[in-house]
Amino acid sequence: MSDGIVILLIFGLIALLGGGTIVRFRRGGIDRPTSACVRYEVDGRTYECRETVKLESEVIKIGPIPIGQRKRSKIAMRVGSPMSVAYLPSDPSRAILADNTGLMNE
Repeated sequence: MSDGIVILLIFGLIALLGGGTIVRFRRGGIDRPTSACVRYEVDGRTYECRETVKLESEVIKIGPIPIGQRKRSKIAMRVGSPMSVAYLPSDPSRAILADNTGLMNE
């Protein structure tokens, strides 16, 4: 089980799950990873959560022969896309993006 999934499971035991919206992206480059900022609301108060976007790898093959890898983000990379946010009920400002699990960063 990956570290991201373990963290999400532990966080999920003590957290509530809410809906948020992606409000901005910072595209990565050679010197920094791509990050997403999600805005969510709890009890009428607005919060933001920013995280580095996790990637998943897919093998590229010609027939049965692997020739490379393709990396794809684990979350939608569009402003306005819905996103699940897990937050602590005692402190809603402490949150993680529930769908952004994995080991690889860009």
